[in-house]
Amino acid sequence: MKVCLVALPWSMYRHPSAALGTLSAFLRQQEPGVEVETRSEFLEAALAIGIPLYDRISQSFALGELLYTALLFPERREHVRAYFAKTMEERDGPFEGAGGELIGASLRGPEPTWASAFDGVLGQLDAHLDRVVEAMAGRYALVGLTTCFGQLFANLAFSQRLARRSPGTRILLGGSTVSDKVGPSLLKEFDFLDYIIQGEGERPLAALVHQLREGNPDLTGLKGILSREGARANGARAELWEVGNMDDLPLPDYDEYAAKAEQANLLWLITIEGSRGCWWDRTKRTGNPKNTCYFCNLNVQWNGYRQKRSERVVSEVVALNERYANNVLFFLDNIIRAKGIEELAQGLIDTRKDFILFYEMRANVKPHELGLLHEAGLRFVQFGIESLSPTYLERIGKGTSVIANLQVMKLCHELGITNGANLLTHFPGGTAEEVEETRRNILEYALAYEPLSPNPFWLGRGSTLDALRKEYGLTNFRNADFYRVGLPEAVYERLELMDLSFDNPTEPADWSSVYQACKLWSGAYAAARATEYRHLLSYLDGGTSMRIFDARTGQLRNTVLRGLERDVYLDCLEIKKWEELKARFVDTGRTSASGLQAMLEGWNAMRLLYREGEKFEASRFLALAPAFTPQMASKRIREAHDTASRERTAQPPPAERAPAVA
Repeated sequence: MKVCLVALPWSMYRHPSAALGTLSAFLRQQEPGVEVETRSEFLEAALAIGIPLYDRISQSFALGELLYTALLFPERREHVRAYFAKTMEERDGPFEGAGGELIGASLRGPEPTWASAFDGVLGQLDAHLDRVVEAMAGRYALVGLTTCFGQLFANLAFSQRLARRSPGTRILLGGSTVSDKVGPSLLKEFDFLDYIIQGEGERPLAALVHQLREGNPDLTGLKGILSREGARANGARAELWEVGNMDDLPLPDYDEYAAKAEQANLLWLITIEGSRGCWWDRTKRTGNPKNTCYFCNLNVQWNGYRQKRSERVVSEVVALNERYANNVLFFLDNIIRAKGIEELAQGLIDTRKDFILFYEMRANVKPHELGLLHEAGLRFVQFGIESLSPTYLERIGKGTSVIANLQVMKLCHELGITNGANLLTHFPGGTAEEVEETRRNILEYALAYEPLSPNPFWLGRGSTLDALRKEYGLTNFRNADFYRVGLPEAVYERLELMDLSFDNPTEPADWSSVYQACKLWSGAYAAARATEYRHLLSYLDGGTSMRIFDARTGQLRNTVLRGLERDVYLDCLEIKKWEELKARFVDTGRTSASGLQAMLEGWNAMRLLYREGEKFEASRFLALAPAFTPQMASKRIREAHDTASRERTAQPPPAERAPAVA
C-alpha cells in the first residue's frame, strides 16, 4: 500500500510542514509495510509564482483562499479577480509602482494592472494543480492533505481534480482548519472527500491506514476520524485521539522538503515542535470558555497542553541539525513552555552550536529566561502582547499586564531580538477610554521599543466569543464575509467554516487614534535605528552613576543619577513591587519611605519609569530605559539573577525567620 501526504499553499515556504514530517515518520514506524511519500507542493507553487509574491499572499489567508475558490468554482472567477486587484492595490499600491515589483514578467499579462496580473497568477496555480494531479494519479491508495491557515480551498480544488483523474484514490483531510463543525460540513458538501481527521493525526491516520491495508473500510469505533457516510448520517464531530506522551513521537522526516529547498538555494528553517496546545487555555479541562484568551481559537484541535521534555527537544534539535546541516530553528509551539525554559535554553547552549531561534511567547517569561534563550540563539520572537491597556487586557482575557508587556518589549529591544508582536483592536465592547489609554501608553511608555502591528479582531470558530455569543450581544453569526466573493451563495450558506463574521448592534469604539499613534511610533523608531545612536531612550551605567539619554520628544534630554538614585533605578530595570524596594532601600536605612516614593514619582512624571497600581504601597514599577548594547543588557540580567539567587539562598526557612516587628 502506498500513501502520500501533501502540503499545498499557503503554507509558509520558509520551513517544512511539521504535519508532513511527523505524520510520515510516525506512519512508517507504526505500519512499516506501507510506502509513505511526502510532497511539499507549497514550495513548488512558491517557486512557480515567485517567492516575494507567494510570501505576500500567504500573509493574507483571505486572499490565498479566494484564489483557489476561483479554481474550485470557475463561475466566481471575475468576482475574485476584482477582489484581488482591489486588495493588492490597497496593500501594495498601484501596479506600476512598487507593488508591481512583486509580479514577475511571466505573470504580468497584456496590461500593467493588478487585474491582468491576477490572470497570470491564477494560471500558474491552475497549471501547478494539474501537474501535481497528473504526477500522483493512480499511484496511491490514500492521499492525505494537511489543512492549516489559508490551505482549505487549495486542498479542495486539488481533491476535486484528483478524484476525477484517479477515482480509486481515497482522499483524507486533516489539520486545524477542519476542526469543530467544519469537518462534517465539508464531507456533506463535497463528494470527492472520503475522510477527515479531527484533532492531531498520528493515531487516527495509523489506524485508518491499518484498516484500509487489511481491506476493512469500516471505521466504526475509530476515534478522530470522520467518513463521508458518517457525516451525512449524523454530522457529529470526531472524538479526539491523541498521543499520550510526545516524547514517544519519532524524529520528524523533512528529507523531501530539504532537498527541494536546497536545490532552490533557499534560506530555510527547521521546524521544531516542542509542545502542543497552550497551557493558558484550560477550557477543555474546566468547561469554562473564559479560561483562555477570549479572541483565540488556535487550540480547539487539542484536549489540552502537552510538551516534550527539555532534554528530548534538545536531542531532536541536535539530530535535525546534524541531518540537515541547518542551524536556523522555527519553534512551532503556540506558546513557550510554562516550566523548563531555563533547562531548554541551557541545553541548547551546552551543545556549543550556533543556533538562530524563533519562538512564540507570553509576557510571563522572566528576564533571566529570556537572557538565556538569547544566549542560546533567540533572535526572533512573537510575544502575545495584544494590548497596552489594563482594562482591555482583562476584556480579552489575556491574563497578563501592561507592565509585563513593557518589560518584555524592552528586553527584546535591548537584546536585539526582533519582536513581531501584534496590537489587537476592535474587540467587541472596547471603550473610548481603553482606546485613549492604549494611545497614551504607546506614546508615553512604549515609544522606545520595537513597534507593535495593529490588527483588528477577527472571529474564529471555537473561540470564547463564539461560545458565548449571547453574552456579548452579537448577532447574525455567519461565515466570514470575504468567502462570499469566491463561493456560490448556496454553498456559502451550507458550509460551516472556521472564519466568521457577525453584526454588532453597539457602535464600536473608534481606534483610528491608535493606528495613527502606531504610524508615528514606527516612523520614530525607524528613524532612530537608522542613526549611529540607534535608540530613542537608553542608559549607560558607570557603577556609581548612570546617565539616561532620552530623545523621545525629538530633543535630547540627559538625566544623571548618582549613588542611591542610580541603585534604585538599576533595581527597577526588572519589575519590582513597592515592598521589595522598601525592604532593599528603606528598611536598610538608605532612605525614607517618603524619599523613595518621591524618587519613583519623579521618574514616572518624566516617563522614565512605569508604575502599575492605584495604591502606591500595592504598586509595581519598571524602569523603562534599555541598555545601550545587548552585551550590557545580558550582563545586567545575569548579575540581577545571581544577586536574587544569593539572596534566596541566604534567606532562612519560614519557620526560622524572626517575627516581624509591629
